[in-house]
Amino acid sequence: MKIISTNSQNNDSGKALEYCLSNLLVHPIDPDILLCYFTEEHDSHLIINTLKKRFPNTKIHGCTSCRGVMTDHGFLECYSIALWALYDSKHGRYGTSIAKLDNNHEITQLTKQLLEKAIKDSGREGELPALVLLHATPGQEEKIIAAIDEYFGTPIPLIGGTAADNNVQGKWCIFTQDDLLSSGISLSVFYPSCKVSYSFHSGYACSSTSGIATKTHNRIIYEIDHKPVIDVYKQWTELPMGLGDKTNLLERVTQFPLGRIAGYMYSSPYFKLAHPVKFTHDGGMECFASINEGEEVFMMYGEEEQIISRPQRVINSAINSYKDNFSPIGGINIFCAGSMMHIKTSMDAVCHSVNSAMHGAPYICPFTFGEQGRFTGGENAHGNLMVSTVLFHY
Repeated sequence: MKIISTNSQNNDSGKALEYCLSNLLVHPIDPDILLCYFTEEHDSHLIINTLKKRFPNTKIHGCTSCRGVMTDHGFLECYSIALWALYDSKHGRYGTSIAKLDNNHEITQLTKQLLEKAIKDSGREGELPALVLLHATPGQEEKIIAAIDEYFGTPIPLIGGTAADNNVQGKWCIFTQDDLLSSGISLSVFYPSCKVSYSFHSGYACSSTSGIATKTHNRIIYEIDHKPVIDVYKQWTELPMGLGDKTNLLERVTQFPLGRIAGYMYSSPYFKLAHPVKFTHDGGMECFASINEGEEVFMMYGEEEQIISRPQRVINSAINSYKDNFSPIGGINIFCAGSMMHIKTSMDAVCHSVNSAMHGAPYICPFTFGEQGRFTGGENAHGNLMVSTVLFHY
């Protein structure tokens, strides 16, 4: 089993892709599965059609990434593309599926249909996969994850990232070898001939400030403790914000997400985060994750140094149980777009620390508008400002 990663930065999509493909030609056979991430400036149809033509028998999966991509070869900003090729001719099998999502679809039923299709595509019907990779467009991630858990009836490790663009303008897409969509769900199932380890963390600290969400609707929160959410959030963060502020909150409030308890480890809680995106005209605050009425929300905070060192800590957590005999093949890292924008000037240092934690093994990392993963306690979840990691190793 072998993994090769490559990335390129060029405002010509064809040239950027050809450079990446040239680095894959060092391997004599086609990959079993190919992951691809690129920024919104690129010609998505050209990229997908070229990949399908070059690798007609390969499973292809990916999505757009916010303002850059990262691999073990470095962090690249806009006009960037990254490829990650997995070769597993021994006993590994892989399958993908994708479907358009609209208001007429029932999320649970559609997700289960996609899982059945992906498993059939892998040729491993009747077997539980070692990993599910999820890429969806924003809005329904919690329901999708609940459907995945319900379908298998037992916890299956999950990693995923929500498709992103540069400025939350809907210029995102997801794709497989079968389709490219601006609204939908895409899945891959992995049956690799190696071990898989995972980790999913927020890396943020919980303050002593909390309240009950007393009025919400989907991903918009209106009241905390029966008080207008904008007033409460402004008081909690001490940031100068007001209703009607057209500035994208995505970059402004990265240090101050809302947290909800996801589970406990030795009586200590761990959290999934919700990142505010914007204030709404009716006095609400929209997030990239759903908050339910009655949930307790905590004011979380993250210092810049914590955010910079977090990816390395997450990888170390995934390696922890194999420290003495860890032999890495490669990995997938999912990193929040908001966190990346907050520490953009330090991303070269982040890349260096991830390379060190990965023992020099190849990996790929998009920057997403929501992260999916499996907590230490076994729960699969969707959150914001998170880091999700999967490692393939012997």
